[in-house]
Amino acid sequence: YQRRVRGLLFGAPKFCFVVCWLFSSMSGLHDLCNMLASLNRNISSTRCQKLTDFFPVRRSKRQPLSKLKDLEYEQLKEKIVSKSTEGLEIRVMEDKGRGVFSTRHFERKEFIVEYSGTLISFEEAKRREVEYGKEPEKYGCYMYYFVFKNKKYCVDGTAEDGSYGRLLNHSKSGNVESKLVNVNSKPVLILIAKEDINPGTELCYDYGERSKDIIQSHPWLNQ
Repeated sequence: YQRRVRGLLFGAPKFCFVVCWLFSSMSGLHDLCNMLASLNRNISSTRCQKLTDFFPVRRSKRQPLSKLKDLEYEQLKEKIVSKSTEGLEIRVMEDKGRGVFSTRHFERKEFIVEYSGTLISFEEAKRREVEYGKEPEKYGCYMYYFVFKNKKYCVDGTAEDGSYGRLLNHSKSGNVESKLVNVNSKPVLILIAKEDINPGTELCYDYGERSKDIIQSHPWLNQ
């Protein structure tokens, strides 16, 4: 009996140590679990945050290409409808007669003026051409042929109507070129800058006329 009591008494410190160790380990484990849970909450919270929480949102002022094209088309249509001649002036030269000059800088591909006149069929244009050919010095050369939706047309700019487009002189190395645009389902001929053009420059374009008879009547078309 004494040995048992001594054994128990002798073993008590070990038992107490084990119990205390277990309790301390459990407490440490509990603290570790709390720490890990807290860390996990912080990580989860961080993951839920957006990039915009740290950096301000910058709204782009750029517009979609389609919207820009629509805007450019509306601006072009307004210039055509209003018969704009902004940045242009008519001058009289000794060797050429009348011509159109720039009064400001034009950028490449920029609208300059409409080539206005009477829109007629190809057949009617050929009939008028015969009539004009009888008196070339009187009528000059103002017929502009083109194709629109697989059909041949002509803009006859022979009549004096105060427009500037018909007065641009011819040059095979001109600084202006023609472009066909669709305005309200109708073909419209406009003249645009072929290159950057400085103020005070005469505006010319290639009439594209290669007929020997017409060139013979208007030799300046060879220039």
